[in-house]
Amino acid sequence: MKKMIVRADDVGYTHVFNLGTFESIDNGIVTSADVMLESPGTVEALEFLKERPWLSIGWHSHFWFSPVLPAEQVPSLLMPGTNRFRPDIGTTDEIDARELEAECHAQMKRCLQILGKAPDTTDLTSAKTVFNAVKQKICDDYGIVYNFATKGDRSGIHYPDEKWKDRKIYIPAPTYAYEKVFTDSLAVQYEEYDPIRYYLEDPDKMLELPDDVIFEQSWHPGYVDYTVYKQGGQRPQGQVFHHRPGGGCGRPDLRHPEKLGQRAQH
Repeated sequence: MKKMIVRADDVGYTHVFNLGTFESIDNGIVTSADVMLESPGTVEALEFLKERPWLSIGWHSHFWFSPVLPAEQVPSLLMPGTNRFRPDIGTTDEIDARELEAECHAQMKRCLQILGKAPDTTDLTSAKTVFNAVKQKICDDYGIVYNFATKGDRSGIHYPDEKWKDRKIYIPAPTYAYEKVFTDSLAVQYEEYDPIRYYLEDPDKMLELPDDVIFEQSWHPGYVDYTVYKQGGQRPQGQVFHHRPGGGCGRPDLRHPEKLGQRAQH
């Protein structure tokens, strides 16, 4: 029997976004939810998820909005003169690691107080940045699991840590089902967005996976309001997500399932 996890991303974005996500959880097939801990809908999302303890909870560390801590305590993390995180927070070396660690602890405290536990999992890239170093420390402090799956993205294939490779979890590169709607045109979104077609056409070859491999697929099932559409007022949706379909999106060789548990060779 094939095994699949359907994950909802960006949970907690805004109240309107949450409404769609909650619908997909209660009346759809979502069994995993990745939560943003610093966004306008965070508290509402955590309260909702607390009542559904069967869900797996992930930490979606976008840092798109405002800090939990007072702005004066984390000035290096913010755009000058604002209470908003700087857009390059994940890549710059100009942020203060102590400030970022304090903010992450504040976000975890919020999660513990409302949800009753820390998130179960998160994504952690291999980039050597201040953000990633602090995030890994926070994950280790709170027991948040990372590097647990074979994952394809724009830079290639990333493999799980040794202790997780026997789980055989595979997360494909961004799917064609929503690559087509990375645009600022709502008309195109209404016309082209078709998640059902993704499963019927199976572009990521789910049905070719061995039965002992768990396939995890993420979607963004929330409703769109002005804040979501304009990415928090910073950049249009198309600028944030645009890339050439298929360009650089790595996929492992599914004819050799044993490779799903191997680490990349550098």
